[in-house]
Amino acid sequence: MGSLLQKSIAVLGGGATAQTFAADLTLAGCKVRLYELPQLASQSLGEILETHRIELSGLQINFKGIRRAGIAEVDTVTTHMSEALTGAALIIVSVPGYAHEAFFEKMVPHLEDGQVIAIFTDNFGSLVLREQMHRKGCDAKVVIGGINSMPYGTRKLAPEKVECIVMINRLCYDALPSKDGNLFLDAIKDLPALDRLSSLERGDTVIGIGFSNPNPLVHVPGSILNVGAMEVSQLEEEVLGIPRGKYSMYKHGMSPAVSRVQYAYYQELCKIADGLGINIPKHPREDFFWKLSIMGVEYWAPFADVIVPPIVGPLSVEDRYFTEDIPIGCVAYYGFARKLGIQVPVIESLIKLGCVICERDFFKEGRTLERMGLKDMSAQQIMQYVRQGERD
Repeated sequence: MGSLLQKSIAVLGGGATAQTFAADLTLAGCKVRLYELPQLASQSLGEILETHRIELSGLQINFKGIRRAGIAEVDTVTTHMSEALTGAALIIVSVPGYAHEAFFEKMVPHLEDGQVIAIFTDNFGSLVLREQMHRKGCDAKVVIGGINSMPYGTRKLAPEKVECIVMINRLCYDALPSKDGNLFLDAIKDLPALDRLSSLERGDTVIGIGFSNPNPLVHVPGSILNVGAMEVSQLEEEVLGIPRGKYSMYKHGMSPAVSRVQYAYYQELCKIADGLGINIPKHPREDFFWKLSIMGVEYWAPFADVIVPPIVGPLSVEDRYFTEDIPIGCVAYYGFARKLGIQVPVIESLIKLGCVICERDFFKEGRTLERMGLKDMSAQQIMQYVRQGERD
C-alpha cells in the first residue's frame, strides 16, 4: 500500500475509541477523515463538527514509552459517508458491535476497489459486512480484516476530549477470507495506532479473532455476578465502602468465585473452538485469578495492575459490558455451539440472566449466525468460507 502517512484514513465512529484513533493518527501525521452517523453526531462529536479539534491526553502507559498528546486538528469531520470513504486507502471501523449494521448499511454503497477495512473490535463484524455486501450485490474488491480488541484503554472526558490511560500489549488479526491475511497485514502493520504493541499476531480465521476478544469473557461474568452492588452504589452515598458513582468492576467485583466462572466460560469457548478446528489464545487457569483476570494479559503494561482497577464502570445495565458483550459476544458463541451440538451451560445461563437483568431478548437481537451469513452452512462449509471465501 505504501506509506499510510501519505494516504487518507477514514475513521468511522464518534465514541471514545474513534476519537482517540482520529486524534492519535492525526498527531502522528496521518490525513484523517472522521465520520459519525448524522443522528448521533451532535451528541457524540459536539464542537468537533465545527472546530475539527480533539484533545488527546492520558498516560498511555506502555513498555515502549511512546506517547502522543495535545490538540489534534483532524483534516475532515463529516456526517456524509461518501466524503469519508471516497479515495480513502484505509477504513477503520471503531464502533460498538451493536452499531455495525447501521454503519455497514451506509458504507457498502461507497466502497471502492483496493480499499482495506479494519474493524476494531471485530466481534464477527467482518462476517456481517461481507454478508451485507453479498445481499446488496456489492462486488467492490476490498480487503476486510478484523482485530480482536482495541489498541487503546481510553475514555471520553467531554465531546471533544479523550483520555487514553493504557495501551494494549498485544493484538491478533485475520482477514475474511484468511487468504487475504497478508494483504491486510501490509495495510495495518505500520499504522501509528499500533506502534506501542509488543506483538501483532496472526489469528486463526475471523471466527478465531472473535473468540479471542477478552471483553465478553471478563465483562459478562464480572458484571452479572456483581449487578446488585453496582446498582446500589449508584443509589446510596456509600455502599460497601464504594462512594456513589465510583463502582469499578475490576476493583470491587473481581473475586475468586467470579474468576472461577470466567475460567469455566473460557473452557466452554475452547470446546467450541476445538469443534470448529480453530486455534484461540491459550490461558492457564492462574491467568484468571487476579484483579484484571485475562484482561491483564492483554493490557499488560507498567503498573497496569495499579492503574486499571480504579477506573469506574459499569454503572448501569445499559453499559456496553451488558448491552454489547452479551448480545454480540455471548450470543455469537452460543450460536456456534448450537451449530456443533456442544453444550455451553455457563454461557447460556449468563445470556439468560442478562435478558432478565436488561429486560431484552438478547437471543433474538444478538449476533446470530443468520446475521453473519452462516445459518445454512455446515461447520465444514463455514470453515471453507472463512478461510478461502468460498460460499458453496
